[in-house]
Amino acid sequence: MKPRDVLATVMIAGATTLATAIPALNYIDHLGLDSLHWLRHTVFGVPHKPEDSPSVVVAIDEETYQTPPYKGLPKIMWAKQLASILDGVMNGGAKVIGFDVIYPTSVEPLLPNFEKDLRRTLFKGGRSGRIVLGKVQHSAKPLAPHAGQVFAVGGQRNLRAVNAFEDEDGIIRRMPLTLKALNRDGSVRTESSMSLELTARALKQKWAMEDDGRLRLGDWIVPGSESGNVVLNFDGGWGDIPYYSFADLAACAEKGRTGYFEKNFKDKVVLVGTVLDVGDRKLTSKRFITGEEGVVPVERCELQPPNDLYKAGIVRDAIPGVFVHATAVNNLIRRDMTVQASAFTNFWITLIFAFLAAGATFFLKPVQSGLAVIGGMVVWAGIATSLFKGGFAPSLFDPMIAAPLTFALMLGYQFTVTDKDKRYIRKVFSFYLPPTVIEKMTSDDQLPTLGGESKEVTIFFSDIAKFSTLSEALTAGEVATFLNEYLTEMSDLIEERGGFIEKFVADEITGVFGAPVDDPDHAFNAVDAALACRARLAEMKGAFGLPADSVLTARIGINTGEMLVGNIGSYRRFNYAAMGDAANLGSRLEGANKYYDSLMMVGERTHELCGDRAVFREIDTILVMGRETPVRCFEPLGHGGQVPVEMLEIKEKYETALAVYRDRRFGEAAALFETIAENDPVARIMSDRSRAYVNTPPPEDWRQAYILGGK
Repeated sequence: MKPRDVLATVMIAGATTLATAIPALNYIDHLGLDSLHWLRHTVFGVPHKPEDSPSVVVAIDEETYQTPPYKGLPKIMWAKQLASILDGVMNGGAKVIGFDVIYPTSVEPLLPNFEKDLRRTLFKGGRSGRIVLGKVQHSAKPLAPHAGQVFAVGGQRNLRAVNAFEDEDGIIRRMPLTLKALNRDGSVRTESSMSLELTARALKQKWAMEDDGRLRLGDWIVPGSESGNVVLNFDGGWGDIPYYSFADLAACAEKGRTGYFEKNFKDKVVLVGTVLDVGDRKLTSKRFITGEEGVVPVERCELQPPNDLYKAGIVRDAIPGVFVHATAVNNLIRRDMTVQASAFTNFWITLIFAFLAAGATFFLKPVQSGLAVIGGMVVWAGIATSLFKGGFAPSLFDPMIAAPLTFALMLGYQFTVTDKDKRYIRKVFSFYLPPTVIEKMTSDDQLPTLGGESKEVTIFFSDIAKFSTLSEALTAGEVATFLNEYLTEMSDLIEERGGFIEKFVADEITGVFGAPVDDPDHAFNAVDAALACRARLAEMKGAFGLPADSVLTARIGINTGEMLVGNIGSYRRFNYAAMGDAANLGSRLEGANKYYDSLMMVGERTHELCGDRAVFREIDTILVMGRETPVRCFEPLGHGGQVPVEMLEIKEKYETALAVYRDRRFGEAAALFETIAENDPVARIMSDRSRAYVNTPPPEDWRQAYILGGK
């Protein structure tokens, strides 16, 4: 990546991360917490069995309102039955009882001693610290139980607020541990909430505030309590916290069945509250996993559960408020409340995912990077769910928003900035580089050095045999059509193998392999292209508008060596070209075919680099014009393992004859060449040359090289 791209990546990833952290998007974090409850429930199921719940509920439910004598009777008139239930629960071994219902009035002025039993029970429970009445703490005076009940239970020490605070979207996700209350003298005191007070009494532990604002319960620092509240960790389904109908419990107490109370309430924290179809129902983080409502399958004592009271299949997103307090108690006792990640932690998690998305977008193709971003979001959902199962709640949606947003912005950046360079490359090279080579250049962000660079490449020259004779029989328009079709066919084969067309000169094609993009197999690919061109021309008898029985042939010269490659020309006009002695030798090898009646000839370095992937025969050692050093030249016969046996036999006999020829035994060499001359034009040429040397031997400094008389 260029420094420019690194800076852009940092800025984009940072911007998308900061965008998710703005306060206006807090509701997304709230939704993420609710969604984590759903994901955990879906993947891992219910964390706890209902029977293991530390808290249970005495429910003033629909069944109670429909059961005599409660039907049509105000709740304040149920005091005697409430007292019997409280006595049964306390005698059954409950640790503490909390009220999530408030009786702000009394019938005592009208019916003296009507609430005598209830007040006596409140007095007994308050004195032992096992009953806590509820109040609703307002900014001024709280909504509290009737003064007679408060007095009976022991005053303020057994009175606690049941406030539950909603987030900005009206959903309860956390419960206060402490609240501020006014003393009679106007001073402010810090008071425990109902859930904290019930937990402290059940565990027989004291609570205190640490200097840093966290709350200590016994020897345990409540995690996440710095803000004065805890994030609730809800189980899933309906009935995760068992509740018992007020009507059934009253009938049970009336029958004196103490064993039932001991079995179901021993060592439990008990909350008294309403469980109704309407009223006191709260939206919480449990709203996606509430479950089908109905009669909770708990052990009944006296009354049979109603069959037609609850409509089957009802699933609502709100739950009775008493279960919110019970959940807080369970979380504190189990020490499994949720700890939300800090803004700092969420920022770094989101930033990491934004950087991963940016990297994927930069280094992968758009479809691949898009799939990678989607896959990353799925992986993050799995990680976040696993963390939540362990009690830690990171922001679920911040990384899942930042990643695709980063992906989109990075695509825009690439298109407007990075891909601008690549589009320029495609435009500049599109007329003389194959699409595959251009794509590799742009994907690798690799440009040739402008002005030229020295590197080993392979150059390819091709020229139609007897083109002048052929063109004389055609009009100018026919020649143009013929050349266009021929050059297209041949250049396609060259480009498919990674070469690029340096230039066309009439029927001549010049190609380069190994530049501008590196290709370690440039020599073999050039030979492979030559073999493909020869095979294609052999198939195209009568093509290009030629007579039906005519076969077009082309002479090809290939050489590998160090060349200067790059943009060569004037400042106003240039071509991408390969230059140097090795390039000139390639051109001479193409022309040398005329002296041997051959169609393909390659240099020594090309032969060496191809190895056994192609089969060659050595033709001769030649001395071309402009060079003082002879070079060995070879003819490609085909790919390794694909050359016919007959051709391999010709190759063996030819090379045997060539060894005799180089040993200056020209008469013997002529005879050996003659044995294969009928099927091998090159052998015929060498046979004639050997006979000529019999009569006129070459000089002593012959060097076994044949001197070409021209290009």
